[in-house]
Amino acid sequence: MQSTTHALVPPAQPDVDACLQAVRNLAKGEGVTLTPLPKVWVVKFSQSAPYYRGRNTGTSLAIAASGTKAVSVENNRLVNDESRFLVLHGERPYDAVVHGSEDVPYVALKLQLPPELVAKTLIEFAETGYSPPKVGRMLPAFCDFLTPDLATPLLRLIRALDDPIDCRMLTPSCLSEICYRLLRSEAAGVLRTSITSEDVKLVRAMRFIEEGANSPLTVADIAAEVAMSPSHFAHRFRSCFGVSPMRYRAQVRLEQARLLLLNTAATVSRAAEEAGYASDAHFSREFREFFGVPPRAYVQNMQALFSQANKP
Repeated sequence: MQSTTHALVPPAQPDVDACLQAVRNLAKGEGVTLTPLPKVWVVKFSQSAPYYRGRNTGTSLAIAASGTKAVSVENNRLVNDESRFLVLHGERPYDAVVHGSEDVPYVALKLQLPPELVAKTLIEFAETGYSPPKVGRMLPAFCDFLTPDLATPLLRLIRALDDPIDCRMLTPSCLSEICYRLLRSEAAGVLRTSITSEDVKLVRAMRFIEEGANSPLTVADIAAEVAMSPSHFAHRFRSCFGVSPMRYRAQVRLEQARLLLLNTAATVSRAAEEAGYASDAHFSREFREFFGVPPRAYVQNMQALFSQANKP
């Protein structure tokens, strides 16, 4: 059985220390503390669990803020203790030993990374010409010291949990940066195993929709582009992204129109035409449904906000 070796604990780093303290503060009691995000939670154990068997699903990230958890998966033994993070992937069993006490409980932040986020980030890497670090073999798990690069978006994510609006608006970008930082580290050997060919197809379908949003597109057209059956494609797309393909296309078109209205002197008619809408009425109806107000009112409201913000 292979075992990780530990170097000396690195010197104190403000971002890392603040992140670990924020994790400890999230633990409200023994066991699991839930957060507003369904795939983010905290665990706390004030006594040792000499041995237990667990089962991981998906791709999970654990950041230990105190105490120790030793995990054995396949032929790898990894120690997740204070200031280290553990990445575990796949629906596979693992053995674990938790060392915690009243004075030094085991406290860790746990989060799951959606496979489509990993796939999307990898594709964006490919578009820049960058490739994640190559590894000799795909790993089921990885453990290393928490670095400021990774601690910073984790800390922002934790702080965003305190405010409903921050949670909704900021957490997607925090999760994206967390994924990005992991993919630029040796943990990429784990994350790359979390992507199926179908996940990659779905992200390519998303790109195809974005590039052709203003053109006539049907679910069948998009499914054919990625060599999937229309019904299976529509089901998997909604399952992964939480929105139907056609609804996502509408969101892309409306966002293009919104930016055109704000950044130019475009009329509502021109914005509707540029976004591929056949009528102003249809455009205005969908715009109001998505942004809460009609296009003209939206522009007026935003101009008022910008004016107020620019006052000395």
